[in-house]
Amino acid sequence: MPRRNPLSRAAARTAPLLVAAGVLAGLTACSGPSDGRSGASGPSAAPVRQTLPGPPAATVPVTSAMPVDVADMVLPATGAQTRWTQGLDAFGRLAADTAVRRCLAERETPAPPHEPPAFVRFSDIPDLPFIARNGFNGVIVPGAADGSKDRPAEGAGQQVQESCMRTGMGVDQSLRSLYLKVQGEWFQEESSLRTAPGVVAALGGFGPCLAGHKVEARDENAFFALVDKRLQAGDSAGEHALAGAYAECMKPVDDVRTALRKPLAERFRATHRAEITALGTTLPARIHELERRYGIRISFPAL
Repeated sequence: MPRRNPLSRAAARTAPLLVAAGVLAGLTACSGPSDGRSGASGPSAAPVRQTLPGPPAATVPVTSAMPVDVADMVLPATGAQTRWTQGLDAFGRLAADTAVRRCLAERETPAPPHEPPAFVRFSDIPDLPFIARNGFNGVIVPGAADGSKDRPAEGAGQQVQESCMRTGMGVDQSLRSLYLKVQGEWFQEESSLRTAPGVVAALGGFGPCLAGHKVEARDENAFFALVDKRLQAGDSAGEHALAGAYAECMKPVDDVRTALRKPLAERFRATHRAEITALGTTLPARIHELERRYGIRISFPAL
């Protein structure tokens, strides 16, 4: 299984983050520097840049209380709101993983090796206080199964694994299908801010700011390549130092984007009022249904 960059760009996804025995290879679709390993899924998939976690070792406080406005989980406009989005996205993968393992256990077949459900952060809408405190390391979702005994199967066992993996994909899709279209449209509009003159101008100061922190990276791609090296080397002190520099140097850029994103989000919610209103009923109902069915609970990272 290829090593993923801690922050890599990609498109909105419709499948769970499960990569096993070649069955679902290539279905990881999260984002940060473009690495070309993910693709859009369907006509509504929009460019979405999310931060892929590094080695999943970190733990953070979590909450299971959903936001008063359900739309905040689907249409994040601030770094803090992306914590709701991370939780929603991870919950679908947790439900899928639980369904896969239940299916396999019923058939006395081991689960194939695959990435455990983890919170996946966004780079276009960075949660700078969270990054400054916790760095870029991945955070496994509470309730995720221990995968230490996972292993690929052969023959009939492999067919069972593939069948159960498809079952898991269906579970995740049953949740994601409720909001993917409107979320994809929002991320597509939000992505227009990447080329806004004020944002481009602010990004011009990112490299020089890093240099002031003695970080040799002229842009985001070079910076995240450096973060990846730190993570792979197990250099937690170096990785956290980079996280602190990133939070400080990206803040001027994020301040500009946040100011531009606020009226953009207000207009988007006004023009998609019917779809968003429907989510207020359908999304919590589906979440609670999956919680009851699989004995799991939705959770969101917190500071």
